[in-house]
Amino acid sequence: MRKIFLALFCSLTILSANVWAEWEKYEYFDNSGGLNDAFSPIAISDNEAADLQNVVFTTSGNWKTRDGMDAITDTTVTNSTSSSGPTVACTGLKYYRPTSGTRFIIGIFSNDTIKKMDYNSLGPDSTWDDITGQISFDVGQDDLASFTVGEDILIIEDGLNTTAPYKWTGSGNVAALGGSPPNAKIVAYHKRMAFAAGNNSNPSTLYFSDVGNIENWTTGLSGNLSIETNDGSVIRAITPGFDALYIFKDKSIWRLTGNDKDTFELQRMVSDLGVISPNAVGFIANEFIFAATNGNYYIYDGSIGIKLISTKIEGTIENLNTNRIGFISSVIFDDDYYALVSQIGVANHNRILVYDTFRQAWSKFVGIEANAIAVVDNGLGEDVLLFGGYNGKVYQYPSGLTDDGGVITTTYLTKQYRFPSQDKRTLKDFRLLKVFTNQKGNYNLTVEIREDFESTGSSNTINLLGTTSVYGTAVYGVDRYGGQNLITGIIEVNKDAANFFQINFNATQPVEVKGWQVWIERDDTL
Repeated sequence: MRKIFLALFCSLTILSANVWAEWEKYEYFDNSGGLNDAFSPIAISDNEAADLQNVVFTTSGNWKTRDGMDAITDTTVTNSTSSSGPTVACTGLKYYRPTSGTRFIIGIFSNDTIKKMDYNSLGPDSTWDDITGQISFDVGQDDLASFTVGEDILIIEDGLNTTAPYKWTGSGNVAALGGSPPNAKIVAYHKRMAFAAGNNSNPSTLYFSDVGNIENWTTGLSGNLSIETNDGSVIRAITPGFDALYIFKDKSIWRLTGNDKDTFELQRMVSDLGVISPNAVGFIANEFIFAATNGNYYIYDGSIGIKLISTKIEGTIENLNTNRIGFISSVIFDDDYYALVSQIGVANHNRILVYDTFRQAWSKFVGIEANAIAVVDNGLGEDVLLFGGYNGKVYQYPSGLTDDGGVITTTYLTKQYRFPSQDKRTLKDFRLLKVFTNQKGNYNLTVEIREDFESTGSSNTINLLGTTSVYGTAVYGVDRYGGQNLITGIIEVNKDAANFFQINFNATQPVEVKGWQVWIERDDTL
């Protein structure tokens, strides 16, 4: 059957050689420009997508399906001591490794518990141990926890502005942090001092412990600083960077330099721009990336340089729930910025915005509902992400090819191609499409071709196993090349008399698309 097909295909190639010579070929082999739904799909760059989901980019310019995630324990954290009862949200996660070398994952949950997970030789041992002890608090899913490590001690703030920080030393239960620390929402450790902010009575005051003693907040070199009080904003985040501590308010950014209160120097660095979520700031390669109060995303150089990086995803941002900007959580993972966000009308985070700092490109993940996020060691010395869900479970990413057994749907929608070398006064006929993909398995990549802003078009499938070829359907050539690792799907399109064409790729199994070639013929009917 394969020999018959190859002979027929070769004959068709010879017979159509003169026809192909009249067609123009266009190639698209760097499609890593990312999402651009802010501009018209006519105006975006050739390597950008008008829409996409669950896509990541390779250094060679390919796009592929993101990895899957798996629950690190099948048992859910519940409001009862049994395996039944209502599930609860994870409100904070932290990887903690004191100098003893013992590793832990710490989680805070909305049933007012703090739990730890130990590591064994294979990684996290999948068992949550309650370490709440005598600590009492009352958090909801949106009271996001804050963590820092100082003097080998894990400092925990539950996210309530009416509670003081706690501590955990790696054994026993969590206890109150000594030395009369203030009520706070956020904590940080910098220059041998613990810092706290978000006090219920003094929301614009930054508190700090004595130097070298995180359990002394009243004597020695401990104290507090007022950060432009009564200006209509409060301290939202505190993050060390550039040998200084940066204080983010709703509408301003401040820098605190010096080694103690006798040498502190406070400067306003940025006006009219700030953050509203305590976990919306990441630090990578000597730059801050943050979600601002206005819903946009910026890169900040630590001085006066601010760069807006979310211009191309304005369409996505406009469809997010602005009432939940204050609950965005973010991390830097694998040199990318991950931000948990919510769609309009949704009370949980159900989207992840991903900014690829190498490609300077955006993607978005769907199918993951995460309230908390953290980077942890997988037990092999490799960083992975943990997502804290709303269902009493915590998930590891990347892990496997599914989302805890659920399908990952990948889509990539190209721009509206006009094919500029054609005479723009004439219509075009879309004759042929070649799609180059990596060999994956015995499942399909769906390729839909649309013309002149159709919402749907004609669909074809390319099998990614690459062991069979099809003739007599729209897809008349599928074969394997390059050591049986590259599949070329050839689709006879034959869409006539249109101004614009668009390609929509869709898959429910992992795919990696290297690029595509398009053959266009001038149409002189008009």
